Amino acid sequence: MSDTQPDSQTSAQLHNLGYRWGQNTILSDKPLLICDVDEVVLHLVDPFVEVLQERGFELKSHSFKLTGNVFHRDTGAEATQEEVWAGLTQLFEEQAQRQMIVDGVVEALNSLSHEIDVLFLTNMPHQFADIRRKHLVESGLDQNLITNSGSKAPAVQIIRNQHAGPVGFIDDTPRNLQQVGDGVEGIELFHFMANEMFRDLADPVEGTHFSTGDWREARAGIRKALL
Repeated sequence: MSDTQPDSQTSAQLHNLGYRWGQNTILSDKPLLICDVDEVVLHLVDPFVEVLQERGFELKSHSFKLTGNVFHRDTGAEATQEEVWAGLTQLFEEQAQRQMIVDGVVEALNSLSHEIDVLFLTNMPHQFADIRRKHLVESGLDQNLITNSGSKAPAVQIIRNQHAGPVGFIDDTPRNLQQVGDGVEGIELFHFMANEMFRDLADPVEGTHFSTGDWREARAGIRKALL
């Protein structure tokens, strides 16, 4: 089980929803889906490619990652970590205009919400949390959202401790799924990646119920696992 704590800002957001480190007070016995956002609810790869192109870079997808796959269009030199993060920062600043909703996700999550609680857990700089919350609400998704940095396992552990019912975790990144699967007991894992090319490049994660980019398939698989 994860024995580390989330960063202070993630912990504060969890606290505001009633989740506290070291507490086992049950908040709900209803099934819960902890849901990632980028490439699960909102497109990330395609709008990020657009930002890179505007900044004079290109993405060459040789593996399931962004760092090491971004190059200067004119010189061919690999982009630095700082240049990649500058592009991501611009994307998050402009996410409401650039990151469109994934097909079928609004209908799927709102339908699931009748039987399963949904909580968004997204890795992104905390300063963009309110922009993301507003964007999701305006897109038809008003579930609670928590921003996180690093491994998601500590936050998921805190949430898991206070739910009596089944808990699922859906994410696009194999590493996040692996860390949660290894660090938290009693979690159902689901892999969702809207971008087909990157999904095909992703390493399979042992223990996941499915790997898909189709929310009709994901909805059925989530219901089967959690209900």
